Amino acid sequence: MPEQIRQPIKIRPNKLFWIIRSFIAIYIRIFCRLKCFGAENVPRQGCLIIASNHVAAADPFILGSAIPRELAFMAKKELFETFFVGWLIRRVNAFSVDRFGFDLETIKKSLAVLDKGMALMMFPEGTRSKDGQLGEGKIGIGLLARKAGAPIVPVYIANSTAAWFNFLKGKRFEAHFGKIIDSDWIKAQENSKAGYQAITDEVMKRIGELKA
Repeated sequence: MPEQIRQPIKIRPNKLFWIIRSFIAIYIRIFCRLKCFGAENVPRQGCLIIASNHVAAADPFILGSAIPRELAFMAKKELFETFFVGWLIRRVNAFSVDRFGFDLETIKKSLAVLDKGMALMMFPEGTRSKDGQLGEGKIGIGLLARKAGAPIVPVYIANSTAAWFNFLKGKRFEAHFGKIIDSDWIKAQENSKAGYQAITDEVMKRIGELKA
């Protein structure tokens, strides 16, 4: 895939995204007592990848509530096969992805999102961790960041397991945002599998540091 110089495309805000986000954010911030650390590290505009650990189904909702800008995200293709769910998530910037492979179509859709100057939510491990430990990052995030020249903000989410009952357990959601991995460093990495892996490894290292 040839490299291109990508210029952000101005797009209108997705009103439905912001309406749904507002209702979810009220619940998460009041009942789950969401606390954010380092949210000032998230740029308010321009293409961006948000890279987070993933242990619970609530994680995308936590990120959506914690990040003060519109997001696009990947969702497993099975969700789009249900009429109402598929109709809804398409309208809040979701696009389908095969859980068993990061294929060319997924890459094209992801790059199209970043071309528009949007923020793309990603879970580099590719699936949820069953024991809460960080797994190995998949090379896809490194490939996308290098092709798009997109900076990456690492995030560590805490206390999201059995998340919707946190208000009964006295726990609170926590979202820890790390320093941005800037696009100059990303562009300096090789445009090769080794370069993509180097970017992925740096992302996972930063997430691990936030956990520690």
